[in-house]
Amino acid sequence: MPAKSSISLLSAVVLVGCAPLPAVSPPRPEIAKTALQQILAATAGDPAFTRAAWPERAWWRAFDDKALDALVEMALRDSPTLATAQARIDRARQAAHLVELESGIRYNSDATVVRQHLSENGLFPPPMGGSTLNEGDISVGAAYAFDWWGKNRALLRSAVGESRAAEAERSAAELALGGEVADAYFDWQDVVARSKLARQTVDKRRMVLRLAGSRLKRGIDSALPSSQMEVLLAEEQDKLKDLETQSRILRDRLAALTGNGPDWAAGLDEPVLTPAAPFPLPQKLPLDWLAQRPDLVALKWRAEAAAQRIEGARADFYPNVDLRLLLGLQSIDLGNWLTAKSWYGSFGPAVHIPLFNVRTLRTNLGMREAEYAAAAAQYNLALIVAASQVADALARVSALDARERLQLSATVSAERAQHLQAQRFASGLSDRLPLLDGEIAALAQHARESKLQADRKRAMAALFVALGGGHESNRE
Repeated sequence: MPAKSSISLLSAVVLVGCAPLPAVSPPRPEIAKTALQQILAATAGDPAFTRAAWPERAWWRAFDDKALDALVEMALRDSPTLATAQARIDRARQAAHLVELESGIRYNSDATVVRQHLSENGLFPPPMGGSTLNEGDISVGAAYAFDWWGKNRALLRSAVGESRAAEAERSAAELALGGEVADAYFDWQDVVARSKLARQTVDKRRMVLRLAGSRLKRGIDSALPSSQMEVLLAEEQDKLKDLETQSRILRDRLAALTGNGPDWAAGLDEPVLTPAAPFPLPQKLPLDWLAQRPDLVALKWRAEAAAQRIEGARADFYPNVDLRLLLGLQSIDLGNWLTAKSWYGSFGPAVHIPLFNVRTLRTNLGMREAEYAAAAAQYNLALIVAASQVADALARVSALDARERLQLSATVSAERAQHLQAQRFASGLSDRLPLLDGEIAALAQHARESKLQADRKRAMAALFVALGGGHESNRE
């Protein structure tokens, strides 16, 4: 057949062989957009917040705590969680590379040597029939698919989207891991500080019990005060034991988060609790701030990848043309196998016609549409949850800041009362018992202050995580 006629016939087959797309496609859900400009601007005047340069990827350095810096950096370097995330990134990148290779020229080669006996009643008559021969075949082929309808391009964009989603998920894992380390570290700071205060309180309670026992022996008091003091001492000792247990548990938690065992935790130096500075809000508030959070970026990339798979499924409704080339050497006599007379070859187009596979194609397209709808819905839901997390964290930081200011006043008042009791004791206007009660009351206020300071730091860390750490590091 002349080349011109062959091309005309092929073009007619391509046009006639198209499968009809669905007359009506379901509406695609939109990706939601949200901004934090209003909610962040509303809190900018709160004493708990201050306008400052927004921290970069290492957001935990805003707390200016060298021990915390070392723990977070160790966790990000050695954690098995991040190793798993990196493996997913490598797998996604290889998948994208494989799709890229499949979109270009595909090569294959085969070589076989077969010893076979031919039937005398078969295709070849004697003397060839009934003989035993050694057949050799070696071939090299190449094929190229014309991407007329954009299927390969769509699949490649989908694979790249999955790869970028995996990278964003690793950033999200880093962010979450840093938040876990900061939360455990600040909790441990508080427990250590309250343990020291609890030991002082136990000592004071023992002194009070001795005074009550002395008053009982001298007949000044009945046995009731001594019994009451014993109960209060036991309660304080129980609190101390509980705090010491919490301290060990938090050490082990930090060890696990940083990729170490419990023995490593025993060598950690006890931290010192310091007041937290106001939370630094950024000077500029980009409209797409929350959308840059790495877990949301990952979900958005997955939705984009799902959308590209829809385009690939739509391209399946059109004929696919492969251009194929095959060259080889074949001989039933191995002695003549590698000679010029043994060569064979073929060249030409191969057309895949989808006309008779309409139901399968429409089902596949429907599945891809559903995948995208699910991915978009998951992103939109995650965006709402993330906005709620930011609002809750902002409210918690603000509330804890106000409570901390009130607690500072209460602590000052308790110390003033203790000082007055000390003056009365020194002047001989009272015995030692009211002084010890005042000291115990002041220690209790310091314990509450320590708890609020740590809770506020933990809330600040949660807000950093809810906002995505640092927006510059999350741009994908």
